[in-house]
Amino acid sequence: MGVRVLTDPEKLSESWEADVWAPNLHTAQSMCEAIAGDLTEVINVTQVTKKPTKQGEYKFICWFKAEITNDGSNT
Repeated sequence: MGVRVLTDPEKLSESWEADVWAPNLHTAQSMCEAIAGDLTEVINVTQVTKKPTKQGEYKFICWFKAEITNDGSNT
């Protein structure tokens, strides 16, 4: 898994998070990368629950950062 660098670190950015359920950290990281797509960077993935569900999954939080772009539509 490579680290993705935002295009311009000087631009305004916003941070957000999403919950995922996965059997392990590696799977959770892959799920977070899929959510992030090409325009958002995964900052961190943290495990929230210590005990798995009956399905063997743990709750993880994906932490994201995305650049705020101005497409000119608000002129």
